[in-house]
Amino acid sequence: MNKQAKLYIWAIVLLSSVPVALYAPHLKLEPSYFILVLAFAVLAFVAEIFEIAIAKSSHRVSTSTTLYCAVLFIGGPPAIIWTTLLGTLPAEMVLRSNWLPKRPFDFLARVGFNTSQLLLCGWLAIEVFKLLGGHPPPYQTLNAFLPLIFAFVVYEIANTALVSGIITLTQRTNFTYFLKFKLRNLLWHFLALGVLSILIAVVYSVAPWNTLLVLIPLVLVHIALRGYMKLRQESQRTIEKMVQMLHERDRYTGEHSQAVADLVIKIAQELQLPEDQIETIRLAALVHDIGKVSIPDKILNKPGSLDPPERALVEQHTIVGYELLKNLEMYREVAPLVKYEHERWDGTGYPERLSAEQIPLGARIIHVADVYHALISDRPYRRAQGRPDHYEPAEAVRMIQEMSGRHFDPQVVDALVRVIAAEIQEPIWSSFGRFS
Repeated sequence: MNKQAKLYIWAIVLLSSVPVALYAPHLKLEPSYFILVLAFAVLAFVAEIFEIAIAKSSHRVSTSTTLYCAVLFIGGPPAIIWTTLLGTLPAEMVLRSNWLPKRPFDFLARVGFNTSQLLLCGWLAIEVFKLLGGHPPPYQTLNAFLPLIFAFVVYEIANTALVSGIITLTQRTNFTYFLKFKLRNLLWHFLALGVLSILIAVVYSVAPWNTLLVLIPLVLVHIALRGYMKLRQESQRTIEKMVQMLHERDRYTGEHSQAVADLVIKIAQELQLPEDQIETIRLAALVHDIGKVSIPDKILNKPGSLDPPERALVEQHTIVGYELLKNLEMYREVAPLVKYEHERWDGTGYPERLSAEQIPLGARIIHVADVYHALISDRPYRRAQGRPDHYEPAEAVRMIQEMSGRHFDPQVVDALVRVIAAEIQEPIWSSFGRFS
């Protein structure tokens, strides 16, 4: 963990002491209030124990958000602070207990950060709730629900922002990556959690024991989210297995795909693309040849030139890859890049003869990286044709430059020139008439 991440974590931990100092001492000394806090703390503990990993393993969600906001609406600021402490802190200690013997600092950092950031989310929700005139149920008008709605939204945004901050520092992802992921994939899930938090508060004010009935749809939302994420993971594993099978049939394809993925990241970063777009292009590069599973071995591994029918069959691999990926939600943005990565800037490529900026930028980047790595790799068919089995990096770049503006996007070629020139520490004449 780098210094910036450590500072960020302990800054959050220290800042969380403010809401604890402000509101924890004001816990009401009433049996019904103690029961409220303890009951919701137990429920939150269970929800945290069964947290669900989303997008990347470092980011997890649970239905505890609903419970924390509901207890704020019912019992006010002290209730949410104590419920968070009694629910999240023990759950985090249980979940990370295997870290304690060998990784005590990581244990303290993770437990401290996860508990503290939820305390801060609660604090922000408290202030918004108070600012808008929020009060415990019952609610007589629709306007009375506005403080509850805004408090929940602020809680969720703060939670996403604080977690995104630490992941940005430790994994170098774009800060907005997880916010976009939630809005795109989990919007209805979080709307349901918000509605349930308000419903729990309303039902509790009428008959506390009836709140148990509201927990049923809360559990169903949790099960639905877990099922959704499991489906995403299984879809990803299926695609990875297909790619692995292809790699076993053709070792070059496996090494090639990884090398192309590594290079597209560098080109995309050189073009200063957003992190989430770079991640999409990287995924597409890893599976860009997946359609080759439909090509017979005798053609896939043929050492000599392909005849016209064989070449036509090979060119279908982009369509096959697209058809395999297009209906899988997590590959929804990847599929078009796989389909169009053999299109050419001048419109002479395949499968649809797109030209210039009609071709997705990610596909243009993969195309350049794909050809570059093919040129510098040892290929038997080139020896069969009396050509060198591979080319040196500078020579491969110059060959690509000759096709800039015809086969390739000139700006992408220029970015490739800068990347390769930096790697080999050798000036290469760029496509825009200067040395790089």
